[in-house]
Parts: sequence; structure tokens; C-alpha cells
Amino acid sequence: MSDPSVWRVIVSSRSGGGKARKDWPQIEKLLKTSKIEFSPLLTNHAYHAIELARESVLEGWRKLLVVGGDGAVHEVINGLYSQHEVSPSEVTVALIPVGSGNDWARFHRIPSDYAAAVSLVADAAAHIRVQDLARVDTRMDGQAYCRYMVNIGGLGFDSEVCRRFDLSKERGHAGDKQYLKSLLAGFLSYRCLQFRVTVDGEDFFRGPAFSVALGLGRYCGGGMMQTPEAIPDDGLIDLTVVRKLKKWKFLAKVPSLLHGTIFRNKEVIHTRGKRIDISAAPYSYMEVDGEAVGITPVHISVIPNGIQVVSNY
Repeated sequence: MSDPSVWRVIVSSRSGGGKARKDWPQIEKLLKTSKIEFSPLLTNHAYHAIELARESVLEGWRKLLVVGGDGAVHEVINGLYSQHEVSPSEVTVALIPVGSGNDWARFHRIPSDYAAAVSLVADAAAHIRVQDLARVDTRMDGQAYCRYMVNIGGLGFDSEVCRRFDLSKERGHAGDKQYLKSLLAGFLSYRCLQFRVTVDGEDFFRGPAFSVALGLGRYCGGGMMQTPEAIPDDGLIDLTVVRKLKKWKFLAKVPSLLHGTIFRNKEVIHTRGKRIDISAAPYSYMEVDGEAVGITPVHISVIPNGIQVVSNY
């Protein structure tokens, strides 16, 4: 049985294009200097953090420190929810951000400076916050598929870019430059799809849309805000639909994504809900926390107070 007061550190070796593995010795030294008790594990393949989080919790670990990015946090949360012996509410998750976008860290005001992030972990007891999660049910390879969302998910243009970037990562090409290439290729080739969106059993939107975003947090894509008013512990999922528009108009609206003023655009509609159902014709990919997780039809349901996190928010 593991000491529940000690941090199980899960280092996501692929985060930041391999930066997490490269910088781990530096972070390890800071943890030791801060007299934080910990036991580290490094991932060695895709989705390994899911396995390590699940196994760690079942072995008795109750404090998980992620060294990585948004995808690593996503995997650890999904590891917690892939087992049924320990309630995820008994586990605390902290993060030292070493990813590309670090959008979840941005919302929780977790410093990008390693020493400052370690200081936050050292004072974790004073910075515990409970946040909601969302269960996302999709179809993957013709079968029912489930993932848990900790930050933001999307369909339409967002998921097309994510799909292209995931394929690049599988071929060993990651990092900011590769993401920009995926973004450009997706933008040039994407065509608006027909969507139907239902919120808490009521029709909210039917028609062609450029993108559909669902958020517990506010940031995605390295600081853009598609759900700028999301609150992570209000028991609701924020929903933003960008209706069909010409691509040059979308480019003109990018500043509103960066400044949190997207709702001022007439092509944008938004709401909140506990249960959201989305279908698309012919179909749309779905991305959750920057990971491709299947295709429509999609059902998303909130899990209030789904996880304890170390936050500076």
C-alpha cells in the first residue's frame, strides 16, 4: 500500500514535443529542493498516462502530479475514471505545465515557470479546488466510446485540426510548428457541416456551422476563448456555436477569440446546459482536451464536482 501523502508523479514524455522528458531532471531537482515527497513514473507510449494513473490509484496513491500538457491531464483524469474501486473525489491532481497549449493550466493560473509551479504544489493544501468534468460518449470504429473532459471539446473545424495534428503526432511530428501546419491545412480544406444541437432536451440549433465548442474551462488552442464565460464548478457545460460564415470573415474574427469577445459576433450563439446532444451530416469528428475521440452522434453530460485539483484560480 502506497503512502497517500506522497505525490505520484506522472511525467508525460511526449508532452511539448518531448520537452517534458528533457526537462524532467530540472523539475525533479526543484521538487527535492522544496522537500516534496514523490515517486516518479515516465510514460513510454501513447495513452500510457491513463494506465499509470489507474494503476497508481488502485495501488493506494491519492495525490497525482502531472508533468505535461493538456493531453496529459486529460489522460490522467481518464485513468481515474477508468476504474471503479476508488472514488475520483478521493484523489487530488496537480500539474507542472510542460505542454504546447497549456490551456487548462492557463485557466487555473498555474505558472509556466517550473520553480513557481513547484511552489504551488508545495503549498497544495491551501490551493485545492473542486471542478466539474463532463462525460463524452461518441462512436469510434463503429463502437460506443467514452472519454471524460476536463477543459474544452469541439466539433467541426476544431476537431478537423485536432485530427490532423494527432495523425502528425503518430508519425513523430509534434510541436507548435506542426500544429500551425495542421491548422492551415484544416482551414483550407474544411467545409461546414449540418449540425443539430440539443441542450437539456430542447432544440438549440439546426443548420450549417463552422464549429461547435463545449467548455468547462475558457481557453483552447494556446489561449483562444471559445467559451469565455465558462465556470468550472457551476454544474454546467458552456456551449458556443459559430454558424456558417465565409473563411475570410472567420479570419477577421480571430482577434475576438483572443480577447474573449467572440459573443459580440452575430454569427455566434451560446448557451449552457447539463446534457448536450449533437449530430452532424454526414458526420463530424469530436475532440476533447485536444485529443480526437471519435465521431458523431455525441452525448455530453456534466459530472458536478468531478475532481479535486490544485489551482491558483
